[in-house]
Amino acid sequence: MRRNDYLQGDVARFCEWLSQRLGGQSIHFSITGSHRKFSTLLDALNAYSWPLKKVSGRPNPDGSYPYIHPTVPTLAANSTLADNTAVLDVIQKALRTAYFNVPATSDTLSGAVAATLHWGGVYKATRYGGNKPWLAQNHVNLLSILQNVVNDHALGDDESGVTALRFNAGMTKVYSLLIDDFIIYDSRVAAALAWLALKWWTAVEGKPQNQLHEHLRFLCLPGNGKALKLRNPAPSLFSTHATKPYEHYRWNVRANWLLHRAQKLAGTNSRFRSLREIEAALFQMGERVV
Repeated sequence: MRRNDYLQGDVARFCEWLSQRLGGQSIHFSITGSHRKFSTLLDALNAYSWPLKKVSGRPNPDGSYPYIHPTVPTLAANSTLADNTAVLDVIQKALRTAYFNVPATSDTLSGAVAATLHWGGVYKATRYGGNKPWLAQNHVNLLSILQNVVNDHALGDDESGVTALRFNAGMTKVYSLLIDDFIIYDSRVAAALAWLALKWWTAVEGKPQNQLHEHLRFLCLPGNGKALKLRNPAPSLFSTHATKPYEHYRWNVRANWLLHRAQKLAGTNSRFRSLREIEAALFQMGERVV
């Protein structure tokens, strides 16, 4: 599906409503039993806090991989958006420099990707593999892997044509730094978008939730640990998957389109300076939606 085909009908109307929230109108976000209560999206942005625990700037202190890491400041627990932006600016510069360098150096590119995953708390091995061993296995061919996705995305469709696409909570962070206007679509951001769409449809439009248009039924992603079941406002309506890369990519692209359109509609009334700030507000809001 192409951008203009997606941004029609109910999606267009939701964008208009969301644009007004970007301008400061209330979302009345409150979850029973949770301390998270935000009157507006700007309140959520101002409450932004990451990481949960201190994150050192170097992802591989043992030096077991031949990567060349950028020099990244250490982030204290519960750092501000400004502190996180400073770190991401360093990582993004390193990532883009390595990606566009001719000839590209796989060790430098892999170091920047490892730094991105490390910042996001997803640079680890799991029982099913994980981002850390995947990078170790693919760092020599990493440039072509990233290029395939970047070039495919430039075609403007929400369906990826990349063979054996790897797209998860880690890779969305990498592509958010590599591609312009590409947000991080993780479990928190997905949960917040699903909550907002459901709020608009039932409370504003006054429609039964099971009639929500399929193009607004955002893919939800399971949280980790205690948050496993806290990031889907209506499981019967929004599907939850952790390991469906093509579906994850589709909804990431659609979220990019939707938020970009809402920001454009808000114009000078928007209280947000960028898609990254909108993403940050959604991230904070989506910690728990049930």
